[in-house]
Order: sequence, then structure tokens, then C-alpha cells
Amino acid sequence: MMNEPSGMAAILGNEPTPELANMLVESTQQYLDCLQDENLRRIAQLKLEGWTNDEIARKQSCVRRTVERKLERIREKWSKMGLNP
Repeated sequence: MMNEPSGMAAILGNEPTPELANMLVESTQQYLDCLQDENLRRIAQLKLEGWTNDEIARKQSCVRRTVERKLERIREKWSKMGLNP
């Protein structure tokens, strides 16, 4: 098969190293911890998991515009704290 990795890539695979995975978890937790509002944390977490704004709105029982406004608040808060996702 032409698309299969060879050499070192075949041995290492596409998995992140444990160190990289740990850094990502810590970084994500830092972003979420700075959000005091549980609702904002939940929306940020859902967004980071790949949910669309419409899907988040359904899960949160609100309209899409509410999710968009809250995402704007989250970005502003992270920006003020010097966090740049």
C-alpha cells in the first residue's frame, strides 16, 4: 500500500508522546480553570471537543447566538490573561 508509513514513522506512529499529551492536558486545564463561570467552562470544553455552535446550543438549551456571545466572552477573557489558544 502506497500510503502506509515506512521506516521510523511506521515504528513511532501518529500518537503524541506522553510528554506532549501531558502538556496538552495541562494547557487545556489552565484555559478552563481561568473561567469562573461553570457554564462558560462547559461551552469552552464542548467547543474544544469539536462540537458546533448549533450542537452546543442544543445541549445547553439555548440559541446559537447565546453560544456565540459566550464564546466571545471566553476569547476576551483568555486574551486579557495572555492566553492564546
